[in-house]
Amino acid sequence: MKNIVWLTEWLPTELDPYGGDGIERRAKAASLYNNIVIIYLKKKPGLGFKKIEPEQRIYNENCRAFIYFYPSIGKPGGLADLILSNYYFIRLHSRALHAYRKKNGKPSGIQVNVTMKNGIIACIYKWLWGVHYIVVEGWSLFLPEAKPQFNDKGWLFRFLTRRVLKHSSLLVAVSDHLAKMINQHIINVPYMDIPSVVDTNIFFPDNNISGRSIFRFIHISSLDHPKNFEQLLLASKIVIEKGFKIELFVHGPEREEIKQFMQDNKIPDVVVFKKEAPQNQLAESMRSADALILYSRYETFGNVIIEANACGLPVIVSDYPTFNEIIIEGKTGLKAAGNNPGALAEKMIYMVTNYVSFDRSVIAAITKDKYNFQEVGKRFDAVYSKFF
Repeated sequence: MKNIVWLTEWLPTELDPYGGDGIERRAKAASLYNNIVIIYLKKKPGLGFKKIEPEQRIYNENCRAFIYFYPSIGKPGGLADLILSNYYFIRLHSRALHAYRKKNGKPSGIQVNVTMKNGIIACIYKWLWGVHYIVVEGWSLFLPEAKPQFNDKGWLFRFLTRRVLKHSSLLVAVSDHLAKMINQHIINVPYMDIPSVVDTNIFFPDNNISGRSIFRFIHISSLDHPKNFEQLLLASKIVIEKGFKIELFVHGPEREEIKQFMQDNKIPDVVVFKKEAPQNQLAESMRSADALILYSRYETFGNVIIEANACGLPVIVSDYPTFNEIIIEGKTGLKAAGNNPGALAEKMIYMVTNYVSFDRSVIAAITKDKYNFQEVGKRFDAVYSKFF
């Protein structure tokens, strides 16, 4: 069992309850076979000048997180705030890593979750301590279709990103497609893919759901540009105009532009908006639905897909390459041509009229077997054994 330090750019906190929850689950998976300590820094508005607010989380005996909230100064994003943030970035990482070494000895290795900018710290301590690191990446920034994308960043960000990746022992991406895009468009480095984790203690099927006269689709996302939600609304309108009774439950933030789009395009009153919610509530909503739709323009993975599948729901996705790694066509879901509401509507109608061909218990079993904590934990353990 090795001692691994995780440096992460994202982790759920009271300031952002859902950001980085996939990283948190991966840490729990990796801790089944290794000791994992997460170090995370987060700027906290309103925190007094020079005041550091530490937080410690204990997930299990092999997994804990040390979180340091630090203050800002002046205008957010301004020069003074930037200088202070970089000061705390170096100082607090140094404090945390030296405290770790004093208590546990030199770590076996470092895992960087999201290349920038924590990868800079990993580079420094590779030089200082001789500790090797890997980079685990799931940021859509590296996809050529993304807005913004890597080349929209400044030259220093691009230079440092390439340096971090070049000096890492391995790039681990959440999908093979993402790893290939990084190699084709950013820098050529050794890579492998390890998918996300689904917590099947939360996401599981309910085989005793009573039938409904209206077919219920569900969509869960940030409702921003990558998720392509407007075209899902247009597809739903087409399905309804063809005489099919459906409803669409939506978990996501309130967006005025979405409401305006619905008014402008006369979207029928079948959309039920619900707020963002924790995983247990999302799982309940999924179990009350018949199928999930994620018609994204691009994705690095799509956690909500495996969560829905774990609940036994078939899914409809766009034909973006990432989804080919997850969906078994006709068994766990369907793929529709991207950026084409008519094509999506056809798949929605097929789902409604052929729903009996999808076995919820089989879908859940396939997902549980591939994306469980033990399976993902073993894959991280194999990486640590080889490179650390």
